[in-house]
Amino acid sequence: MDLKKVGFVGLGAMGLPMAKNLVKNGYELHVTSHRNRRPVEELTKAGAIEHSSVTDIASNCNVLISILPTDQEMEKVLLSEDVLAQLSSDTVLIEMTSGSPGMMKKVNAAYQEKGIRVLDAPVSGGTAGAENGTLTIMAGGDAEVLEAVRPVLDAMSQNIYLVGPVGAGKAIKAINQMLAGIHMIASAESVALAEKLEIDMDMLKKVVGNSSGASWILMNKLDSLQNRNFTPGFKLSLMRKDIQIAVDEAADQDLQLASYALDFYKKSEQENGEQDFSAISKYVLSSSEAVKN
Repeated sequence: MDLKKVGFVGLGAMGLPMAKNLVKNGYELHVTSHRNRRPVEELTKAGAIEHSSVTDIASNCNVLISILPTDQEMEKVLLSEDVLAQLSSDTVLIEMTSGSPGMMKKVNAAYQEKGIRVLDAPVSGGTAGAENGTLTIMAGGDAEVLEAVRPVLDAMSQNIYLVGPVGAGKAIKAINQMLAGIHMIASAESVALAEKLEIDMDMLKKVVGNSSGASWILMNKLDSLQNRNFTPGFKLSLMRKDIQIAVDEAADQDLQLASYALDFYKKSEQENGEQDFSAISKYVLSSSEAVKN
């Protein structure tokens, strides 16, 4: 089956560079604008085809990719009767939102009724990974579906794991985000302590990066923490949402550290929600500066 006609819904900080990589790899990309026209203008200059609505995209693609902010948008867009009516049974949905396993299963059930194949495929790797095409994909679904769309995924990623049935991708992503959110708080405290003790940050990164305390967050965010640069890659409000998913899925368990992190992000969201999630460090680092002064 020819899967070269790809519809892409969700051209945010992650979606835009992912979509650009599809165009670079020769896919016929179909897009539409939401509030911000800039991403669509960038993509159409590169060769993408603009449509007036998601419904129009649905009628012009073999593969529909969605990477949306929350469950609410997943339900509104993907379960729209107009969108469902335009999708043929030959279409494959690749759903890449950091949503809940429950919503993913709900979407899958509706699409199965129409005979549409679905891959649950959230990603990790940040905006740098999206730009460089080096994302990690946590795929939930049938192996045959994954193999059918693997060339599409290869255009955006470096590592692809089949982790279980539909819903398992969202579940592992929730666990990953829970850890990333916790690691960010721990990394901020590490930087605060290093500054108090007047430790050279390059040496800290070198030594800890080769020691048992290393984490992806510390290695990739230490410079921005030190420079107090909170330009958004992944917004704090979205990290709060993702940790909330993890805590909600563990409603009958006592995840004390995750619950503490969630409360911390909630308190920070009103002021810093549109900044990078590393802005959670402001409280820790400001107290560090007060001590130095």
